[in-house]
Amino acid sequence: MLLAQSMLYIDQEASCRTQIRGDIMNKKSNSQTKGAPIQLDGINHFAMNVSNMERAEAFYTGILGFPVIMRTETRGGLKHVEVDAGNVAIALFESPDLDFKTGQKIMTDDGYLHYAFSAPASRMDEITQTLKDSGVKMDGEPRNQSLYFFDPDGHQIEIKWVE
Repeated sequence: MLLAQSMLYIDQEASCRTQIRGDIMNKKSNSQTKGAPIQLDGINHFAMNVSNMERAEAFYTGILGFPVIMRTETRGGLKHVEVDAGNVAIALFESPDLDFKTGQKIMTDDGYLHYAFSAPASRMDEITQTLKDSGVKMDGEPRNQSLYFFDPDGHQIEIKWVE
């Protein structure tokens, strides 16, 4: 009974978040008054450090299917690749000497840092199997309409199944 109540609560919470998110995304403000909040269009990109650009690019393009939209390298040798993840870009920056593990442990194990993407629920089995066949490190089995796994640098990623 407790498990059923917990699942009902999770479903209700997810429905509430979806409704609130929809209300926020659909809200339009024509207010030009002084002191009015600025109106942004959303997230353009988020940036991630990776230890090996070739490996990261192979994962984000070859496994997740995000096309490269920009590739640069500074005079100092900093490699930067952006991929198109649908409604947001992911900017990858190569930082081979950065200690990823300490920050990830704190932000993921003790916190909730992860990146979530959506996919049709009808593709759950196919996508899960593709990730497993590709040798991607999984974080358990699909649960609560989501699948969690890790990129080659240990960044936690979620796929949220949508109807």
